[in-house]
Amino acid sequence: MSTRFVVLSGFLGAGKTTTMTAAADQLRTAGQRVAVVTNDQGVDLVDTAFAAKGSGNVGEVTGGCFCCRFEDLLTVMSQLIRRTSPDVIIAESVGSCTDLTATVVRPLTALYGDEFVTAPMTTVVDPIRYLRLLPDLDRGEHGTDIAYLYRKQLEDAAVIAVNKTDLLAPDEIHTVVESLTHRFPHAEVVTYSAATGQLTPLLDTWTRQHTADDADLDIDYQRYGTAEARLAWLDRTLDLQAAHRPFDPTAWIRTFLAAMARGSREEGHLVGHVKLMFQDATSGAMTKASLIDSGQPCAVDLAGTPTSSGGRAVLNARVACEPEQLERLADTAAQEADQDQGVRSRPASQRSFKPGQPRPTHRMLVGNATGQ
Repeated sequence: MSTRFVVLSGFLGAGKTTTMTAAADQLRTAGQRVAVVTNDQGVDLVDTAFAAKGSGNVGEVTGGCFCCRFEDLLTVMSQLIRRTSPDVIIAESVGSCTDLTATVVRPLTALYGDEFVTAPMTTVVDPIRYLRLLPDLDRGEHGTDIAYLYRKQLEDAAVIAVNKTDLLAPDEIHTVVESLTHRFPHAEVVTYSAATGQLTPLLDTWTRQHTADDADLDIDYQRYGTAEARLAWLDRTLDLQAAHRPFDPTAWIRTFLAAMARGSREEGHLVGHVKLMFQDATSGAMTKASLIDSGQPCAVDLAGTPTSSGGRAVLNARVACEPEQLERLADTAAQEADQDQGVRSRPASQRSFKPGQPRPTHRMLVGNATGQ
C-alpha cells in the first residue's frame, strides 16, 4: 500500500510546524500512522525537537531545502517507513523555498509513484502577513524580492491554506479569502486554525490525489536566489546558568524575543521568524516561543518548568538583514534577558549565513524533465 505524502510550503512564520504537528495528532487519533519531516537550511532545529516531543516518528532534512536535498528527503522517508510503516508522511519545507511542485512533487510521483501518493501541494499562509505584503504583491514584477518569493509560493500551490483564523474577525477572514481567490484562481483556498485544532477543511483536501500536471511555475531562479539571500540565518545554542537564584525560563525567552523584535523594528528589518527553545538540565522540561512579527509579542508554544537553575537554549533566527547584524541583535537580546532574569548565558555553538543559489536535484516540467 502506498504512503500518502503531504508537502507544506509557505513563508517563514506561517505556522507550518504547528500545522504539521496538529494535523499529525488528529490523524493519529483517527487511527492512522503518521510521520513528519522537518526541513531547514540550518542544522540545529527547534522544530525537530518540538515535533519529536509529540511523537518519536520524526525525521529531518538539514543543510538545504527538499528540492536541493531530494535524495536526503528520500532517505529520511525510507527510514521512517522502515521504522513504523506510516500511512501518511507530512513534510514542511524551508520557509524561503518555492517551486516544490516541479522539484519535489513531480519527481516523487514520476520516480516513486508506486510507493507514494502525493496530496495536493499546500501553501500555508499567515493572513496578517499576507495583508501587510499585499500592496507589494500587487506591484507584480516591480515588487520587492521578498514579495516575489512570497507570490511564487502562492502561485505554486494547489491548496492555499489560510492559518490563524482564530486571530481575525470573520469579516477580515472573508477579505483574505476573497483576495486570495481573486489573485490565485488556480488554487483551492481553505481556512483553518492549527492553534485551536480546527483543521478539518485542510485535512479534507489531503485525501485527494494531486497529479501536479496542470502548469509550470513561471519563475526566475536568479531572482528567487536573490530573494532567499535577503534573509540572514542564525542558529545558536546557549548554555544558561542561574547567577544567584533559579530563574523563569519563559520570562527569559520573552525578554530575549522582545529585544529581538525591538531591535529589528528600530533597524527596519523584516522578521521571518525567531524561534527559541530552552531545555532544563535537570528535568528535561522544554519551553518554546516564537516571534514572527517585529510589531507583535512572541507566542509561547510550549510552557516548561516555571523555574530553572540552568540548561541549554537553541535559537533559530531568520531576519532580512546581514548575518553580522543578526548576530549583534541576538547578542544584545541575550544580554538584556540575562540582566532581567539574573542569568549567565554563554554561546556554545553558532552558525550564521545567507542561503546560496537554489540548485534543485530535479526540475520536472509538464511533459519534460530537467536537472539543475
